Amino acid sequence: MRSIESTANRNRLAIVAESLYLINLLALPGIALVILCFLRWKYRHSSNPLERCHLHQACLISGWFCLIVIGGGTTLWVLLAGSAAGISMILLYLIVMHTGFVLLGIFALAKAISGQHFHPGRQRCPV
Repeated sequence: MRSIESTANRNRLAIVAESLYLINLLALPGIALVILCFLRWKYRHSSNPLERCHLHQACLISGWFCLIVIGGGTTLWVLLAGSAAGISMILLYLIVMHTGFVLLGIFALAKAISGQHFHPGRQRCPV
């Protein structure tokens, strides 16, 4: 029983980071991102590599979300907003991209709960 409690305490900040990422996407955009970035800044020199990794990855993927979904959606809106088919394509793009980032967040949360590192790209977490 003791090992389960110590594992939960060790993973707590990683779970919070990934939960804030999902909250940012699904419930409170902006507010959860500010809290996530603050936690990333506050715990940037943490001795626990799991915490640092998940905080870094959650902030990094949030930045990619802003760039790909918001930037791409805005670009498509400027280019295709004049037609009904264009608006349908924009909505399809936004729904597919948003769903992909949500699924990535669910996978990251599962990794955080299990105490594993999360590396969606080729690069490892900064040590």
